[in-house]
Amino acid sequence: MIPVAEVPLLALPSGSILQFLGMTLPLLAVYLYFLYLAITRPTIADPDNPQYTDDRIRLTDILYTYLATLVLFSSLVVYLLWFVNKRRRLSKRYEKEAIVILGNVEYNDSHWGSEDGTGSGSGGNFCTKLYRWMIHGCTLRNNYGEVTYNLERVANHPACNYEHRKQKSLNGIITKKVRVYYRYPREQVSILVLPEYPYSGQPKIDMEADWASFSSSVGLRSDSSRSLDVDGVDGGNYARAANTPQTSSRDRSPGVLLVAAFWIAFLLFASLYVVFQIAAVEDAYEDETARTAWIAFGCAVGGGVPLIAGGGNLLRWMVYERWILKSGTKKKVSSKKRKKKKRRSEGEENEGDDDDVEGGYIQMT
Repeated sequence: MIPVAEVPLLALPSGSILQFLGMTLPLLAVYLYFLYLAITRPTIADPDNPQYTDDRIRLTDILYTYLATLVLFSSLVVYLLWFVNKRRRLSKRYEKEAIVILGNVEYNDSHWGSEDGTGSGSGGNFCTKLYRWMIHGCTLRNNYGEVTYNLERVANHPACNYEHRKQKSLNGIITKKVRVYYRYPREQVSILVLPEYPYSGQPKIDMEADWASFSSSVGLRSDSSRSLDVDGVDGGNYARAANTPQTSSRDRSPGVLLVAAFWIAFLLFASLYVVFQIAAVEDAYEDETARTAWIAFGCAVGGGVPLIAGGGNLLRWMVYERWILKSGTKKKVSSKKRKKKKRRSEGEENEGDDDDVEGGYIQMT
């Protein structure tokens, strides 16, 4: 059996702000040392000074390092202020507008397991397992599964007018990669789909976990509200999911944003100070020129930050939105199954056929 996490991973753990701060403190120590070099450089910029001929770090190189890091932290701030908010609004659209149909969620826990994806850890030697663990850790592959549902279920829902608007019929089985919080496979569970985007299916309980991760004070659903997802779920797996404790918000964006804002202010003023220091020592060093420093500073602040921080996050959002709403591969349904569905619609099928993949929809309550 595939191992199941006792609780879903809603967001970064509670200590993530301190972890982020701890990871940046060594970098801050190095950059403060660079700033010390810039402060003391004019005192040794004299051919008569014994330290003049010693190996040194160019102030221009320090400036380039500051500016490159400034662009990175600016991108992080834009991501937190703009991208994250747009992602949350898109996620909440499912709560307000989505219809509910039945579908399957496929998940393969290959974090440390064997090559066959059983998660048993018996495949390959230690080096192979370690390599696989590093690859999955870097790519966050285990945060994703696949959702499968029939497009005709979407078309049959009274709230969906896609076929009328696009003059195209919806049919076939859609399979798409989705972010999962409950890491186990499920069958015949509730799938949320935005009527305007038939390929936008997302598992309902995973979406609720996502909403809980950025709400001010909210827990996961109670057991009684999971009735739509009970049928078809493995008893052991569902028992673990049903016993998931209530969870408060784990949104750490404000704290990370505060740390990133400090870094932006520090790097901006430090870069400006280094430019003035380069102008003070350019007569003593042939490889330090104030004109080059001002050009680099202007290009980074006036061009690099808007282009990379703004344009990069915009491009990332376009890719993400398309992945959520329009991605997926479609497999056509055989004509035999189409005829079965047609007979069912005419009342000629028995109730035992409800388990087929072409079933109906669930009305959102």
